[in-house]
Amino acid sequence: MYDEFAKFYDRLGWDSYAKELWPDFKRFLDNAGFNVKTMLDLACGTGVFCIGALRDGINVEGLDLSEEMLKKAVENCRKYGYDIKFHLGDMSDFDLGKKYDLITCTFDAINHMTDFQKWKSMFSCVKRHLKENGVFMFDMNTLKDLRDNWNNIHIRKYSNGDYYISKSISFGDNAFITFTAFLKKEGRLYEEYEETVHEMSFSLDEVVNELKMVGFKSVRVMNRKFDIVEDADSLDRAFIFCNI
Repeated sequence: MYDEFAKFYDRLGWDSYAKELWPDFKRFLDNAGFNVKTMLDLACGTGVFCIGALRDGINVEGLDLSEEMLKKAVENCRKYGYDIKFHLGDMSDFDLGKKYDLITCTFDAINHMTDFQKWKSMFSCVKRHLKENGVFMFDMNTLKDLRDNWNNIHIRKYSNGDYYISKSISFGDNAFITFTAFLKKEGRLYEEYEETVHEMSFSLDEVVNELKMVGFKSVRVMNRKFDIVEDADSLDRAFIFCNI
């Protein structure tokens, strides 16, 4: 799963989300007084979020379901001489035998699990892997986002000749998007890759209640600036910040 994604993910600039998010999140952690020494990034993909954490002195590890994504993550680390431990595994069912100060899961990776039982299982796994006073942060596409923003076609061409087409269709609480990428080779030749992603969302109330049922004492719904919002249902992407 997502092995085709790995072939064009960074090249088409989708690593920019992690590159831009990490410094903002680290600033929020610092301002809030959270001293993070160890971290696990779930659905770590090509490792960019992990690299950001490592550069800030955090002992970070990553976990992903895709072997090809993890190969790309290792390549990205080697470019800078970094050595990050990556685990091949399912974020809804993992046991790494250790605990962390911080666990993250970003870029709506959680929405790729279309059964809420898997969300519940993930929350339980995360709590078991957090140290006392540990922190869990994830983002999710909301029901509003899937309903309002997932019926479209986008075409983007890059200056190097690459381009991709994305086609999405929404069914209310779930949606599909197909990415077709054309990577420029020599002359008029292109390599074509295609990946279809199915996303599912659930009400924020349901998500927050389940996190509290699992044992998280503090659950905050925030926006991209990591500000708490009163009208959470207005968000297209919600950031959930939890403490145990």
